[in-house]
Amino acid sequence: MKRIATLLLLAFSVQAHAGLFDDKEARQQLNDLRNVQTQAQKKTDDRLMQLEASNSRAIELVGQLEKLRQEIATLRGQNEVLQFNLDEAAKRQKDLYTDLDARMRAMELAKVESKAAAVVSEQQQLDDIVQLTRSSKHKEAVVGLQKFINENSGSAQLPTAYYWMGVSQTALKSYKGAQASYQQVLASNDETRAPDALFGLAIIANAQGDKKSSRRFLLQLIEKYPQAEKAAAAKKALLATD
Repeated sequence: MKRIATLLLLAFSVQAHAGLFDDKEARQQLNDLRNVQTQAQKKTDDRLMQLEASNSRAIELVGQLEKLRQEIATLRGQNEVLQFNLDEAAKRQKDLYTDLDARMRAMELAKVESKAAAVVSEQQQLDDIVQLTRSSKHKEAVVGLQKFINENSGSAQLPTAYYWMGVSQTALKSYKGAQASYQQVLASNDETRAPDALFGLAIIANAQGDKKSSRRFLLQLIEKYPQAEKAAAAKKALLATD
């Protein structure tokens, strides 16, 4: 009986020990499983956090992109307004230049026409006075010519006016005045009237009995202005004095 009891006790001890061993292993497996779950949960949480961060960043980037699009649209609109204003300013400036050019041309034309009218008027005035000389109204001619000279000091017609005044003064035997008038013609370097003035000086010198001076003026005329109309008259006058 003792032997049987001993065997039973021994069998119970082995079973109890085995039961204890199986429970510890199960707990260890349970702990391992929990650890795996914990790690998996942590990885899941980390991934979720990363995804949330990525989504937040993506949303932020989308917002920034939208803001940039709005700014670009605004800048494009401003650029279009500026370009329109620039085009309008360029057009106004072109129109202004065109108008200014037209006005300047009109002013220049008006000046030319005014100058031409003044020249015509001036020429007409001188012609009327010269007609007095041609009509032997020498006193009136001298007065008129002197007035013309005083009122038109810059006129290109002054050599002609001085010449005809010399002619009238010579006719009035105002030789000193005539000489001064002819010298004014020579001083002007007007090649059209200079031969006439030299011939007039020769006439005055001859009228005063100064044959030498008269001959000198005639020779000067022929030498300096051989093609002038008065050159032929001067040659005839020289032959007459020989």
